[in-house]
Order: sequence, then C-alpha cells, then structure tokens
Amino acid sequence: MAKEGNKQERNSALKRNFSRMFWIRLFFDVRFLHVVSVLFYLHRGLTLEEVFYLAIVWSVVSLISEVPSSYMADKWGRKKTLILGTLFVNLHWIIYFFAWDFVWFAVGVGLVSLSYSFFSGTDEALIYDTGRELKKEGKSLKRFGKYYSARHLAKVFTPVIGALIARNLLEWQFQTLIILDLIATMVSLVIAFRIVEPKHFYKVEKQEAGIILDAINIIRANWVFVKAILSRVLIFIATFIAWRYHQKFFVDINISILTIGIMYGVTQLCGFIFNQKAHLFLPKVTLRKKINVFNGIVTFFIFLFVMCYFFFFNNYLLLIFYSAFVFFELARWPMYSEWFNKNIKSYNRATTLSLANFLKGVLDIPILFLGAYLIGMGMIYPYILSLALAVVVVLFFRLPKKVEKGAKV
Repeated sequence: MAKEGNKQERNSALKRNFSRMFWIRLFFDVRFLHVVSVLFYLHRGLTLEEVFYLAIVWSVVSLISEVPSSYMADKWGRKKTLILGTLFVNLHWIIYFFAWDFVWFAVGVGLVSLSYSFFSGTDEALIYDTGRELKKEGKSLKRFGKYYSARHLAKVFTPVIGALIARNLLEWQFQTLIILDLIATMVSLVIAFRIVEPKHFYKVEKQEAGIILDAINIIRANWVFVKAILSRVLIFIATFIAWRYHQKFFVDINISILTIGIMYGVTQLCGFIFNQKAHLFLPKVTLRKKINVFNGIVTFFIFLFVMCYFFFFNNYLLLIFYSAFVFFELARWPMYSEWFNKNIKSYNRATTLSLANFLKGVLDIPILFLGAYLIGMGMIYPYILSLALAVVVVLFFRLPKKVEKGAKV
C-alpha cells in the first residue's frame, strides 16, 4: 500500500515537470537586451565583423561542450545538467554588465554557449522520458509544442519593453535591460531545483557498449537521420546569419527601434500560438511532409527578401519578409523534436540529440567566417548567403518518403 502511495506521489511530482520545464524555458529565454543587442555591441566599441566573431566563439564553445554536456545529462542526470546551464547563463549576464571589449564579451558568449549546450538535448530528453515513465509518451508532439512555445511567450513583450527602455541607446538603458535579464534567469535557476529526475529506461548492456559511440553509429548508419539533422541545422544557420545583425540593417534603412521591437514581439506571439497548437496543424499529414513544407516556406520568404532589396525596395516590406521567415523557422522545432525523439532510444536520447548540435557547430564556424567577410562588402550579402543555404536544403536535404530499414533506432 505504501509502495502504491509512493508511486502515486512520484507520478504527481513527475507531471509537474512539464509545467516547470515550460517556466524554466520561459525565464531562461527572457531577453530584454536582444532587441538592441547588436546596437549594444556597437555602443560598447565592437565592430560588425566582431559581432560575427562572437557568434564563432559561441560555435567553438558549443562544438567543444555539446557532447560532453549531454553525456553528463545521460550519466549524471538531466536535472543537475539543467541547473548548471542556468548558472552559466546568470554568470554571462554579470559579465555583460561590465564588459567593454571583445575579450570580455567573448568570455560572456562562451558562458551562454555553455548554458545552451547543457540545455541542448537534455530538456527534450527530460520531457520525453517524463512522459515515458508516466506511460503517456504518445503526447510528445503536444508537449514539445507547448515547451517551445515558452521561448516565444518570453519574447512577446520583452522586445517592446526593451525597445522602449533603450530607445535612446544610452549606457544606463542598456544596463537596465541586463539587470532585468539577470533577474529572469535567476528565477529560471530557482525553478530548475524543483525538477524531478525521470527514469532513463536504459539497459545495462547498452550502457556498457558506450553511449557516445552508439549515438555516433546511429548517425553514421542512417542517412535519413543525417538529412534531417542537416535540413534543421542549415535552415537555422541561414536564419541566424540574418538575425545576427538585423537591428543594424533595419535601423540603417530608417526603421525605428520601437517598430523592430513590436514586429519581433508579434512574430514571437504568432510562434507561441502556433507551437501551443502544433499537434493540431495538419494532423493527417506526416511529419516528413510538414518539415519539408516549412523548410520550403522559409526559403521562399528569404528569396522574397533578397528580391525586394534589389528590385522593389520597401523598408517595411523587408521587415515583414524578415519576420515571416523567422516565424516559419521557429515553427519547425516541435516537428523536428517529435521526429528525432520517435527515432532515438531513451538511454542515449540527450547524447544523440546533442550530436546534431555538434554538427551545427562544425558548420557554423566556416559559414560565420564567410558571413563576417560578406558584411564588409555590403549589408545585403549575408542575406544572399542565407538564401543559398536554404536553397541547398530544399534541393538536396528534403526528407524522403522511403525511410531506410533500421531508421527507427
């Protein structure tokens, strides 16, 4: 009887993981500074090229830490790994408050990259394994959609508030935004301590075979899995390149900071609503088709952006096209999460998911160096690079109808 009572108590605690992960993600992703982040870097003395170099620092740190951090999540525990991730992001904000040169900003970026590495794969694995222990893993797409919607909800109002506070781009205004971001991530840390560690469902013989080696073998043996990784990563990098300096781009074509903030907030609100209901979107259409369609839509809007710049220039139309491809890129994530998690065993889920991000880090470095070079030629050229990456995905990395034998690993 006592055993049954303990089980019910544990199940009740496990169910709260879903809401707690939502709030952890929401406060973790509060970014008042982001609406003016590039302008903040320029204010503190950095160049646009150095802004791209900071992104490369992120990628190098991610490349080094991605797999070890997720191996830690599989072996040491999801909860402890998430707690470390929130600690790193708090330290990053403290450094940003005082940083005035590239080196210190690089240290701050390195810390926040570490924090994302500790979250990457770990968060999805915790949500999936919680549902698995509760015997409700069939609702994973709905749960991933709600979880990722937290990222959008956090950014619905913060860009507008951030733009209002930093409307004059003064030092005290930037400092105020950093303090607000630090408070939010401290709340995320407090909630992380209340997570309940779910079972990992691994078998001893599988563990002995080596978690990392097994995950690498999965990717090497399954070309469909590799195509899924590349299609997710390349479209993300394409959008990230555009996002990296969009504030400077739009300010230079006479779009106000407040307008940028409002449009960013609207985009995130649309993302929040969509991800909350992602499981209801085209329920009879396969995940493969949904993913391919959304990748095509992202590519289409990047194409319209470039065409608008060269052939029918309108600054507000450019902002609309930019917001559209950012929205559709964000909307893909719960679909990819569902696809990956349905095809990965629980005992090495965090490790395998993070190997996908490891590949992203490998691709990031040369592509971002190219972006830094292109920004010196003109503000539009990195967008052309983004379009080229998206076209590569549409032409060469569409998920095929036929899944190879053994794709479900």
